[in-house]
Amino acid sequence: MTHARMGMMSNTLNTPTHRFDAIVIGGGHNGLISAAYLGRAGFKVAVLEARDSLGGPCGTYEFMPGYRTAFTNSPGSFEPRFIQELDLPKFGLQFVRTDPTVVHPFPSRCFLGWRDRDKIAEQLNAYAAGEADRYFGLLSSLEELGRHLGTSLFQASPDPVAIARNLPKDQESLFHRVFFGSLRHLLDEELESEEAKALLGMVSLNATLAPPSAPGTAIGLMLRPLSLASSPALDADDPRRAALRGSTGLPVGGMGAIIDALAACCRSQGAVIKTSTPVTRILHRNGQSVGVVTDNGDEYQAPVIVSAMNVSRLFADLLDDDAVGTDLRRTVSAVPMRGSAFKLALALDGLPRYAGLPSGVDQQQIAGVQFRIAPSLAYIERAVADGLSGVSAREPIMWGLIPSVSSPDLAPQGHHILSVNVWHAPYELREGAWETERDVFGNRCIEILSSLMPDLHERIVGHRFIDPVEMEDELGLVQSNITHGDMLPGALFGARPHRSIHNYRTPLKGLYLSGAGTWPGGYVTGIPGFNASNAVLEDRARMRASA
Repeated sequence: MTHARMGMMSNTLNTPTHRFDAIVIGGGHNGLISAAYLGRAGFKVAVLEARDSLGGPCGTYEFMPGYRTAFTNSPGSFEPRFIQELDLPKFGLQFVRTDPTVVHPFPSRCFLGWRDRDKIAEQLNAYAAGEADRYFGLLSSLEELGRHLGTSLFQASPDPVAIARNLPKDQESLFHRVFFGSLRHLLDEELESEEAKALLGMVSLNATLAPPSAPGTAIGLMLRPLSLASSPALDADDPRRAALRGSTGLPVGGMGAIIDALAACCRSQGAVIKTSTPVTRILHRNGQSVGVVTDNGDEYQAPVIVSAMNVSRLFADLLDDDAVGTDLRRTVSAVPMRGSAFKLALALDGLPRYAGLPSGVDQQQIAGVQFRIAPSLAYIERAVADGLSGVSAREPIMWGLIPSVSSPDLAPQGHHILSVNVWHAPYELREGAWETERDVFGNRCIEILSSLMPDLHERIVGHRFIDPVEMEDELGLVQSNITHGDMLPGALFGARPHRSIHNYRTPLKGLYLSGAGTWPGGYVTGIPGFNASNAVLEDRARMRASA
């Protein structure tokens, strides 16, 4: 019995049916952006979220009683145009733009990512004479390559082979180094200091379970140049101009404030948003999607379905062979989801003191700034090697923030929450289980953090460690992979999530793909949600033109 016939039978049994123009599966930031743009175009939209709260990793989460924040710490990749086009400030979204934007400790002293380029240059040149010119020169070269690639983050991407054919001769060498060479090789050729290499290494690689010496790992450096090439800078202070993440600023209220604003925007356009409503099946008839069924048997009907969930799980669990074809369903369901994310949340009775700050820098000025732990490419290499071998990293990579500095309501009065995203913690351990490894790894992370914050132990009044398995259960992140698949050339561009479905459409008419598993991939950009809604609107316009 096909799913469509099953859906028809459910109506005869008086199962509740709800009718909409479009259904969005998943209430994360991509799903909400899709819903917002479709609602703005006049669609009656339903957003169905499996969890009891919206936002996924970006939504506010209570890690301990009174201590709240999101799993993600920063909107550094969020496209500024969405804030303007959806008028999110109207719905309460505000940002605090810290200066500096990031603290990165090195054995000598901490690097501070000031907004003033001259201050960054002074630090780079202290690492090696002339390093600033080499550093900024590399970034300029990558921006130039981005302009010549002829691909946009806001459109389905062509295959890299097609991209390469159209490149000017003077761009071919850098193209091959970035797409097929390793990050380590590129940075060793272009830079002299280990510090400058580590700064860009953390931009290119954090969650990716591939070492800097692996081919294709330099591609992460292209996301910002591609964003700049895809749409012009909005103004002189466009945060995309800065290579170091965090330049967008920190949302007041934490990352969940972005989700709250998006949800309010959707509701203002008439969208129905339902949480605790897992979708279990896509209904289809004669090659056309006609609706979905939820876990309690309710049926939601719509000719358009936008899925913002993990694409591999969509194909494995919600679709049948008749919907998309046996071979495609099997292939997409098998896309690797190697994850290694671990979450550390610490309740503090006050602000910890930072070590290694340059003279004249005030502790309070640094307290609410993002920090990163990875002093060299060799450190990153070892962390990834541990994860690949099935053991938790002895020296893990960390991205952290004390969000309660800029958003005091996230912790009890006078207290703070320290939020740290940690890599690499393999989903499948070679020996043992996360039930026993969780505390061992979490405490190891605290010890490493103590080198940056010497009085951290004295400040801790509570903690929460979330291992990769628990993260999958809580957030639906398959194998704790935050990007829904590798962010390497072979899994990007026209191959994401598969060459047959790289344009946000599927063989099932009316079923569209969004989320981190589609181009341009993971991180908090919002672009997959926007692009999926554009695909819907383009197809609707085409249908009307041919009618």
